[in-house]
Amino acid sequence: MLRVLGIGLRLLAWIFRRFPLQRRVVMLSRQGNKPSVDFLMLKDKLAEIDPALPVIIRCTKPEQHGIMQLIAPMCNQLWYACTSRVVILDGYNPCICIPPKRQGTFVIQLWHAVGAVKKFGYQSLDTPAGRSSSYAKLAHMHKQYDLIVAGGIGAKDTFAKAFGYPTSAISALGLPRIDKLLLASSSHNEATSRWPWLNHEKPNVLYAPTLRAKRISAGWLTQAVKDLSALSTEVGFELIVSKHPLTTLQNIEMLPPQIHVLKDGCTEDLLREVDVVLTDYSAIALEAGLVGTPVFFYVPDIKEYRSSPGLNIDPEKDNRLTAATQVSELFPLLTDPVLFQEKAKQYFSFIDEYFAGIQPTATERLAELIYRKVD
Repeated sequence: MLRVLGIGLRLLAWIFRRFPLQRRVVMLSRQGNKPSVDFLMLKDKLAEIDPALPVIIRCTKPEQHGIMQLIAPMCNQLWYACTSRVVILDGYNPCICIPPKRQGTFVIQLWHAVGAVKKFGYQSLDTPAGRSSSYAKLAHMHKQYDLIVAGGIGAKDTFAKAFGYPTSAISALGLPRIDKLLLASSSHNEATSRWPWLNHEKPNVLYAPTLRAKRISAGWLTQAVKDLSALSTEVGFELIVSKHPLTTLQNIEMLPPQIHVLKDGCTEDLLREVDVVLTDYSAIALEAGLVGTPVFFYVPDIKEYRSSPGLNIDPEKDNRLTAATQVSELFPLLTDPVLFQEKAKQYFSFIDEYFAGIQPTATERLAELIYRKVD
C-alpha cells in the first residue's frame, strides 16, 4: 500500500508542480482536525508582519478515516505543498517527504512537542513501538526538511538522531506554545471558575501520563488511578487525571470525590494551578517546568519503555530527576516538605539546562524567519 501511495503522490506532485509557485505559507498537520496552538500563534504573528501574506492551515487525522476518506485531504495538502513558498509541518507528512521537493520551496519541521522524553523516529526503528527500517525507507521518513525547530537546546541532539539529520540542521528557536506557557495571562479566578475543585484547601496533584501503545494492557490507566487514589486518601490531596482521548479509564463514575478526570480544556491550562505534576514519558514533564511546577515521574513500566521505544530522558538515571516505580515511593515526596523542595530544586536545574537561553519571543523569531523565506 505504501509503495502505491508513493507512486500516486509522485505522479500528482509532478502535475501540481506545473502550476506557478505562490508567495504563500502553508501549515500542514496530520496530528488532528484542529490546528495546534503553534500554528495559530504563528498565523497571527505573520498577519501582523504582512496582512497581505496568504497563510493557509490544513489539518487532518489519518487514524480517524478510512483510505477513501483520506484521498481528498491528502491531495489538498499535496497541492499546497507543491505550490507554496514555505511549508510548515508538525510531524511526518508523506506529501513532503515522498515526492521530490520543488525548487524554491522551504520546508520547516515544527515538531508538535517542546522536547522528547521517549525516543521516536529513527531512534526507535525496529522496536515494537517504532517503525520498521523497510517502512522508513519506503516512506522516506522525515526527508526533505530545510530546518527542524527544537523547543530547547536540550532537544537538539535528540532531534538530530530522531530525524536523521546533523545537529547543524536543528535550531533551538523555541516554539510558540512555549511563549504561551511563559506569558500565560489567565488568572487563578478564571481557572477555579472552570474547575471548582481547585478551591479545595488540599494540595492539587495532576496526573498526566502519555498514550500507551495498543500492545499494552487496556486497563493500565484504571489500575494506575486506583493506586494513586488510595495514595490520595492516605496523604490527603486532590488528584486530577488528564488522560489521552484514546486511553480508556473504566468506572469513572465510581471514583472517590477527591479524584477529578479532566474533561475540558488543555492540560497545559492547569499547570500553573497545581502543586505538583505526576507523569511518565510525556512532554508535559518539560512543559510543567517552564511554568514553575515541579514534576515527579511515576514509571512502573520503565523497564519496558527503556527497551521500546527507548528513553531520551531516563528519570532513574538522571540524578536531578525523581522517579517512582511504585506508589509507595511517592509517599515521602508528597508528605515531607523539605524533601519535596529539595527534589523540586534539582528538577528545575534540569529544566534550566534543557531550555537554556529560551525567552518568550519564539513566535516572533519564527515568523520573521518564515517571512524572509517567503520572498
